[in-house]
Amino acid sequence: MKKMITGMAALMAVLSLAGCGSQAQSGQHGSATKSGKVAKESSSMAAASASSAQAKNSSQATQVDNKTAGVLVALLASPDWFKGGIQDNEMYYGEDAGKYGSGSSKGSLAGYSFLTANGDPTSYLYYKVNGDQVTYKQWIPGESVAEGHMRTRTISLARLEKDYYVTQDQKNEVDGYVSQLQPEEAYMSSIKNAESSSDDQN
Repeated sequence: MKKMITGMAALMAVLSLAGCGSQAQSGQHGSATKSGKVAKESSSMAAASASSAQAKNSSQATQVDNKTAGVLVALLASPDWFKGGIQDNEMYYGEDAGKYGSGSSKGSLAGYSFLTANGDPTSYLYYKVNGDQVTYKQWIPGESVAEGHMRTRTISLARLEKDYYVTQDQKNEVDGYVSQLQPEEAYMSSIKNAESSSDDQN
């Protein structure tokens, strides 16, 4: 009888230890699951934060329309020429310079918008917005205008906005220039009307 009681006590002790071990493992598993869940939530929050930051950066480069982007490029590339043309009411804006060009220029300028005072090749500034990048082209004279070459450069639209379109005074100035730009079609029409008038007089 004494042996049976001793055996049962030993068995109870073993079962008790096994139960404790199982409980401990369950506790460890629960802690691991909880830690994994917290880590997963933290990762999701980080991803959402990165996505939000990316969207914010993207929106910073889309605050201006195509015409305003051209004004910003002009203020960088040829501010005196541009402001002089605006002051004299002789600055025009057009889209798809390729349709106005001829020969090789027609293809190379396809898709480019432009600002122009409608003079020689140096009086044109071509540009194309692609996401946050703005590619712009200018004719750089050599010993003569005809011996010059087309120079192409690229800058980020966000950089242009940061330099010329942040304060309210800057925005007012740029928006004022935009409102004074005339469509290239208006210039083309004035030329045709002048030619027609000249023909009628002859």
